[in-house]
Amino acid sequence: MSGQGRDIRLDFFRGLALIFIFVDHIPDNLLAYTTLTNIVFSDAAEVFVFISGYTAAVVFGGLERKHGMLFASVQVLRRCWSLYVAHIFVFIIFTAQVSWTAERTNNPMFAEEMGVIAFLAEPHIAVIRALSLSFQPAFMNILPLYIVLLATLAVLLPLIARRPRVVLIVSGAIYLATHIFRFNPSTYPAGVWFFNPLAWQFLFLLGAVIGRASLDGGIAFLARRDVFVASCVILALCVAVRVPLTILYLLDRSPADIVAFTIAIGDKTNLGPLRLVNFLALAHVVATLVRRDSPVLAWRWLNPVIVCGQQSLAVFCLGIFLSYAAHVTLTEVNHSFAMQLFVTVAGVVMMYLLARILDWSKTRPAARRTGGTGASAPGQLGQGGK
Repeated sequence: MSGQGRDIRLDFFRGLALIFIFVDHIPDNLLAYTTLTNIVFSDAAEVFVFISGYTAAVVFGGLERKHGMLFASVQVLRRCWSLYVAHIFVFIIFTAQVSWTAERTNNPMFAEEMGVIAFLAEPHIAVIRALSLSFQPAFMNILPLYIVLLATLAVLLPLIARRPRVVLIVSGAIYLATHIFRFNPSTYPAGVWFFNPLAWQFLFLLGAVIGRASLDGGIAFLARRDVFVASCVILALCVAVRVPLTILYLLDRSPADIVAFTIAIGDKTNLGPLRLVNFLALAHVVATLVRRDSPVLAWRWLNPVIVCGQQSLAVFCLGIFLSYAAHVTLTEVNHSFAMQLFVTVAGVVMMYLLARILDWSKTRPAARRTGGTGASAPGQLGQGGK
């Protein structure tokens, strides 16, 4: 991948990941069987984290080239602050949403399922813990991960540019140590991070190293034919095992031993080796087959997904509220497949409408500055929707 210009592939796959996350967050939703997690042993979380690392390295690496390392690192921290403010805002609205519906429906299970019982019991402590990112209700665990990982980029940006192998060796060693010694920061009231940052940092930094290298023409190793063939074989094997397991699960005939084994080596919290290898093979195959100038990306029916990817933070935040609202609707009103289809489609449409409004509001000022062409203003290319 080249670092020249905007890579629409990143917007498309990030938007697709956000839609998958929304669909997967609706409990007992049959449409979730059409998402990535039921086809391979990884899911949208890996897509989101890898692309986040890749995009951050491209954007802030470009700033480092133009304005120096100190300026780039400050911009990384500035972005971290924006994400932190967004997380706290979403936390407040989400806990209020869950608390209100639990009271109105007289169903305390909603508060228990969403992990906000501690907030209702001692809100003063829960808020303080939320400010320190250690209180993470359901659906509220990926933004804290992203904030922590992006903050590390402010420190590692010089090394990623000059000593990428050292970064990956140290990162890989931390990943292995996490699995051997089961390190994981604690959360409030009594738990650990759902996305263990000590494990997921490896995937994020892999993306960052590849993204930073793209500014200099890419990594030759990834262009080798034998490496591509190996990725294809790994991906094919993962699909050949995962799809039958999904079918057997639907038929309530899952082989317990095989399921237990795949869970053991594909643990999501600690980014198990199966998930990691599966995703890297998938990413390599897709990036090789779908070039940045692929005419497929120009298809009009893909544009809504691309727009969602370009406004990823706002779309992700809205998706949290919508997925919970869909869960309440299915639980309290009707859980038929028709209703599942309705709330899922309605949610995706609302996410797209928000993204379209935000995109319009940003492109109109740009059009005036560039004489009505709608082109991106100087210095903004590649930074939208981070």
